[in-house]
Amino acid sequence: MRMRPRRASAVCALVATASLAAQEPSFDVASIRPSRSTQTSDVRPTPFGRFTATNATTKSLILRAYGLVDAQLIGAPSWLDAEHFDIDARVSTAPPGGPEALIPMVRSLLVERFQLKAHPETRELAAYALTYARRDRQLGALIRSTQADCTRASTLTPDEVRAAARDGWPQCGMAYFVNFATTTASGNNVKMRVRRSGITLPALATALQSLVERPIVDQTSLGGLFDVEYSYSPQPPTPGVESAFGPDAPAISVALEEQLGLKLESRRLLVPVLVIDSIERPTEN
Repeated sequence: MRMRPRRASAVCALVATASLAAQEPSFDVASIRPSRSTQTSDVRPTPFGRFTATNATTKSLILRAYGLVDAQLIGAPSWLDAEHFDIDARVSTAPPGGPEALIPMVRSLLVERFQLKAHPETRELAAYALTYARRDRQLGALIRSTQADCTRASTLTPDEVRAAARDGWPQCGMAYFVNFATTTASGNNVKMRVRRSGITLPALATALQSLVERPIVDQTSLGGLFDVEYSYSPQPPTPGVESAFGPDAPAISVALEEQLGLKLESRRLLVPVLVIDSIERPTEN
């Protein structure tokens, strides 16, 4: 019974973003051009009111804007995953809430410049439920109620953000990523360490989706904002093949259990999907 309201709220959120994007905030200026870059695709909202995408496909923009994985995007024409674009979009005043506060503006950009028309549905898909790893629901040592000052998230200067990264914890609504190597009995063990400040459990579930390539539904019912830290192997192990990251680097599912006291349970769940009715190549500047 507790699952139904959660699914309904997720669908309602997708309805709102799909059909009412014109009522969402927009960037003040946005440049979109076909990409000639050879760089790895990168989609990056910043805490300073700037959103950039380098060598990015339209599909990657839609998935990022609506918090989806591939299986949740229905009816996408082939060019969405074949043609690449560079985008530089800005607002004069950064909104509160950190980089994620720009994502509603990306939805507006897709509607205004790509003429995206879509509608939400609910389908049963292979997914993960984010749940407690322990029966007593005790969390791990690396998750805590946030210590970040979320009231200042929209007033930070670039120097303050860089200083926070040097100190090891990001500002509210931001994530800090670092690759590092440890020496084990079997040799070097390369891991990715992630620290996120001021994040909700549903938002953490969405952030983890791209690592497992499935929808993740938070079923902890745990409210509030948290600081979380987890270290894992950036590449899942291949059976019979020695990992370049070392045999002791944990997969993300193992890291969540050992470090946060959370686990991913494989299930068939009703999840929101976005069905594309029509979309056009973007208008250039």
